[in-house]
Amino acid sequence: MYEFIEGEFVEKSPAHLIVKAQHLAYYVHISVFTYSQISDKSSGRIYLHFVVREDAQMLYGFSSREER
Repeated sequence: MYEFIEGEFVEKSPAHLIVKAQHLAYYVHISVFTYSQISDKSSGRIYLHFVVREDAQMLYGFSSREER
């Protein structure tokens, strides 16, 4: 459904990333590997995987298409 999001990295941790794109901010779950790839960047592109469960809808982000 979603291919990627590109914008400013407002908040980063080894478990999640908040990306501001235009006037919206997205909470994206990330891996430690992705965190190591983006830890020194203030903006960029994150490839997404959207998961829909009975009790949640979550975005997972990856630093590359290959990792996704």
